[in-house]
Amino acid sequence: MKKYTAVVLGLLFSISFASTVMAAEPSSIYADQIDYDFRNGQAVAKGNVVIKRDGGTATSKNADYNTKTGNGKLTGDVVSNKEDAKVTCQTMNIAEQGDHITAIGNAVLKKADKTLRASQVEYYAKREYAETVGDWAQLGMDDGSTIDAAYLNYSMKEGLATGDGNVRIVSPPRKLTARGDRAIYNTKAEDGTIELIGHATATQDGDTVSGNTLTLKGTGAQKDQVAIADGNVKLVFVPKPEKKQPPVEPYYSIVGDSPVPEEIYKQGNWPGETIKIGETALA
Repeated sequence: MKKYTAVVLGLLFSISFASTVMAAEPSSIYADQIDYDFRNGQAVAKGNVVIKRDGGTATSKNADYNTKTGNGKLTGDVVSNKEDAKVTCQTMNIAEQGDHITAIGNAVLKKADKTLRASQVEYYAKREYAETVGDWAQLGMDDGSTIDAAYLNYSMKEGLATGDGNVRIVSPPRKLTARGDRAIYNTKAEDGTIELIGHATATQDGDTVSGNTLTLKGTGAQKDQVAIADGNVKLVFVPKPEKKQPPVEPYYSIVGDSPVPEEIYKQGNWPGETIKIGETALA
């Protein structure tokens, strides 16, 4: 009965806001239990909450949400989807009619092939811009590469990600690790470019290059890496060991000029009984 009531209320909300000039888009809210104030549009929802607005959908355990303004607070296993952006967290504050989202508690924002993680993420939908709050953050790519830092911001429109504070880069597909005080990652560069600033160092296949600034090219889809260093440059090159050729199997000449492989020479009960190779007797 509660489910049915929630759906009916959701339809009423949609109808009422479709005819309201102040509302940009109609909103609907569904839950096991809803307390709704028609005077100000405030809804307190509990249990299996689903909110739909502007083509996006958010789910949570509980919500305190205003259907007129599109602002509110969702708590408990929050998941929000809109177009190619997905946000998961424990608490979500929604402001500016859904344009500004604050995700708190193991916050994860995934958009296209990039995933931003932090204890708190601020996301601005219209600007397609996100930044982290707290002392740790990570930007991950679908190929397994990651950028870790104390703080990260990411402009999806410009394709620029900036990390500050003990930056660490790991790229298993390129066998690359790098560090620096600051990093600027240009995802829209033709081959993907990362500029490391301050105590910069990068290691690939055992070879290390370091400097005050270090530019790594070839971190995108094209994997022909180029490193450009500036200021107190140091390069450590580790020679690659030559591949050893397999040893030549020894041969033995027994009775005559015909070479006999060692494995044949050792056939039978060796050492012990005689064996025969052709008509030649061996002891």
